[in-house]
Amino acid sequence: MNRKYIFLCLSLAFICSCSKHDYTSYCPTWKGFTYKTGSYPNYVQGNPRNVVLLPGDSIHLTAHQDQKGHLINATYYTWTICYDTLDANGNRSHANKTYSKRTNYDGYLDGSDDPVCHMKLPANALPTEPLKPDTIRFVARFDYSAQGVIVENGNIVENTSYSGRITPSSGPTGGGAAGNFYFTVPN
Repeated sequence: MNRKYIFLCLSLAFICSCSKHDYTSYCPTWKGFTYKTGSYPNYVQGNPRNVVLLPGDSIHLTAHQDQKGHLINATYYTWTICYDTLDANGNRSHANKTYSKRTNYDGYLDGSDDPVCHMKLPANALPTEPLKPDTIRFVARFDYSAQGVIVENGNIVENTSYSGRITPSSGPTGGGAAGNFYFTVPN
C-alpha cells in the first residue's frame, strides 16, 4: 500500500506542476495611428480621416497596439517623415528626416507602452502634389527572448478612430511591424 500511496502522490505532484505558462515570443498587433498638433499642453487632436499638416507644425504621433507583445527584449522604433521641398537649384525635391528610439519592451516600466514620436514638419515643406500624399513611415523591430511564433496579419483593425495601417511580422528570433501614416500639406 505504501507504493501505491507514493505513486499517487508523485502523479498528483506531476499533474499539478504542469502549468499553462506561455513561453513563446510574439510581437504586438496594431490598431493604427492617432496624432495631435501643437505644443504641450495645448495639443489639438487631429482628424484621423483627413490628415492635414501645415509647414512648421509640431506633430505628436502615436502607434496604438491592439494586443501587447510577449517576451520581447530590445525594441527599435524608427519614424521617417517624407515630404517635398526645394533643393539648392530651386527644383522640387523629396526629403526625409528620421527619428529613432531604442527601448527594452519587457524590461522597462514604459517599454511596452504605445510608441510615440514627436517631430516637426519643416517650415520649407511644399504643398502635397495631387494623388501623392506625404508620409510618415513607422518601422518597429523586436528582438525576442524566447522562441518566436508567427503572427497573422488578419488582425489589422479597420476603425475610423485611427489613421493608417500597421502590419506585424514575426519569425523564430524576432519580429517587427511597418506602417504608413499619410498626410497632405495644403496650398
